[in-house]
Amino acid sequence: MKFEPDRSFFSQAAQYRLAYTCEHCAYLDPKTGTCIHGYPNEVHRLEYYENDPPWIIPCKDFELY
Repeated sequence: MKFEPDRSFFSQAAQYRLAYTCEHCAYLDPKTGTCIHGYPNEVHRLEYYENDPPWIIPCKDFELY
């Protein structure tokens, strides 16, 4: 699932401290920056969202730590 970004998403994410990137996920290997499940995670990383992304793409297996 993916959806087009709406500027309100990013302002609300900041306002409510929404965790939605790999950097907040229990399945991120902090040493390698990869998903421990082996999923490609380039579009789930904070860096992707900091560069005006064309899509918001939630991870299907996100788990807060």
